[in-house]
Order: sequence, then C-alpha cells, then structure tokens
Amino acid sequence: MKSFDMVWEKIHATQEWGKYPSEPVIRFVARNYGKMDRDSIKILDFGCGGGSHTWYLAREGFDVYAFDGSKSAVRKVGERLGQEGLAADLRVRDALELDYEEGFFDCVIDNATICANRYQNIIQMYSEIHKLLKKDKNYQINMGGGRMFSVLFTTRTTGCGTGIELEKNTFCDISEGSLAGRGIIHFFEIEELRSILQEVGFQNVVIDTLMFTDRGNVVEQFLVQAES
Repeated sequence: MKSFDMVWEKIHATQEWGKYPSEPVIRFVARNYGKMDRDSIKILDFGCGGGSHTWYLAREGFDVYAFDGSKSAVRKVGERLGQEGLAADLRVRDALELDYEEGFFDCVIDNATICANRYQNIIQMYSEIHKLLKKDKNYQINMGGGRMFSVLFTTRTTGCGTGIELEKNTFCDISEGSLAGRGIIHFFEIEELRSILQEVGFQNVVIDTLMFTDRGNVVEQFLVQAES
C-alpha cells in the first residue's frame, strides 16, 4: 500500500461509517446523468469508505465500480449490497495502485478521499483519474467528456493548522474539529487546486464552495466538477 493510511482500517473495523450519500454528490449525479441510460454509465467511487455512494449509485441503476484500501470497509459494502440485491465491482486497492483500464469510466466521484494525502500523492491521484476517464472525441461531443466530482476541505476548516505539519497545509494528528483523529488531511487553497487540475489536463473546471458548522466547528469544502 503506497498511500493508504491504516488509521482508516481501524475506523472501518470498529465504527459504522457513512450510511447515506451526501447531498452534493446526489445533486451532481442527478444533474449530469439523471436522464441517461443508467446501466450504460460506468461510475467509479474513488475510495468508497463505508460505501454510501456506492450503495446510492447501484440503487439508482448505474454500472458501479468502487475500491478502498480498507478490507473492512469493502467487506461491509459488499454485505450491504448483497442484503439489498444490489451489485457493484468492489476491490481492495490503494489509490496509487489501481488496475482499471484507461479511458474506461464515464465518471469518477471522490468524496474527500484524495485530500487525505500528501501533496505529491494528490497530484498522482488526479492524474490517474484523468487517465481513467473516457476521452473519445465523439464521446466528448455527445457527453462533454468524462466527468469528475471531487470534494475537498479548505484552509478555513477547523483543525487546519493543528497537529503535526507534514508540508504546507498538510497535517496529521489533527486535534480540533470534525477531522480530528482522521489521519492525514491536506487543506486546499482555491488557486492551488485549480492549478493542479489544469496541469493534470482537466478542462471546464468549476469549483463551488460549501460552508457549514458542525457542533460549532467550521467545515468548508470545495466541490469540484471537471471534464477530461
């Protein structure tokens, strides 16, 4: 495992995690794929964790693929899908050691997995997603290219600046806020994020911001939509 933090295996082995999908992911999927032939749309849940989005996508009839570095997480996702008669291609993989075919996916969804890494790993992961998305010219004309949706935390989120600083805006052992005890987190600035995505090769990048409080702690997220 090149990038997977074993703290997440401990979390998924001992806690219930992420049973229901997030509203931003639901909105993105509905806007972009709600009226399409869903069983022909291949979507990758990039770092599926507890599987809330894998479950949602399978339930909505998409051709779903998902991976996570945590064996416990993937096992739980498989059990849940099986209990409800749903199906997805589930794999235990590190995000830097994927074995999917290049240009295979219509869509990749990252719900705060990539940000749980050091800076160089983040660049490699976005580069890998770009490779995995469809790029056929006719496909781009008809569909606008393969699409990515990515959720990340901004530097205004409570906990940024606490714990041990590994590099600029990357911390572990965070001691405050909703991300305390969640391993490594890189907190993003918007121009930094935009620069990474453009250098990797993404087009039509749109970055929205969502800010809310959770038991008094500030959580601010970048919601990224981009095309291959």
